Amino acid sequence: MATIHIALDESGDFNFNRNSSLYYVFTAAWTYDPTPLANSLTELRYSLLKQGKNIISFHACEDEQSTRNAVVDRLCAYDGWRFASVVVEKPKVNPAIRDPYEFYPKFASMLFLFIFRGCLQKGTTQVLVFTDSLPLQRNREPVEKAFKVVCRRELGRIPFQVYHHPRATNAWIQVADYCCWAVYRKWHHNDDRTYQRLRCRLKAEELEVFRRGDQTVYY
Repeated sequence: MATIHIALDESGDFNFNRNSSLYYVFTAAWTYDPTPLANSLTELRYSLLKQGKNIISFHACEDEQSTRNAVVDRLCAYDGWRFASVVVEKPKVNPAIRDPYEFYPKFASMLFLFIFRGCLQKGTTQVLVFTDSLPLQRNREPVEKAFKVVCRRELGRIPFQVYHHPRATNAWIQVADYCCWAVYRKWHHNDDRTYQRLRCRLKAEELEVFRRGDQTVYY
């Protein structure tokens, strides 16, 4: 059975004002063979536990730099996956679509269109989508609705499931977290060190949603 596993993560706060983050980033990491990299990250975690590092799961924004380096080494060592991101410049988001019920369908779904229309292997028989249950808890309903609508429309007869797992239980959510953090650091902090290391697994350059258009700024 050719099953594609897609893990989604997001970076940036969901506030729209001059004191909030400038960008909101959606990132998806996907693979048809999730086991090798998942096992590699589990092996790394146990190795670090033996060194006295109490790591429950890998989380890029909280991990020590030495841990980040080790995780990225594992991510780059396995070739059987790719990632891509959508970058939203928040001051240019029309107030009419800032509600999660509007925001997620419009922007997060762009990643699924990219994957479904250009990255599905011939003979794909199932699609599994994973998100972190904690950051998305507040917006669970609009997120799930957005994902299911685009899946039904794009996949036709291919069955799919959308799962919300705690990050610590799903290595691929941790993979997406690292990729999303790297993209966010590049855009928000002008720090592309981790991004450059992960470029070998980048499927396409980030889709900057408002690069074109009337460039209206709302705050």
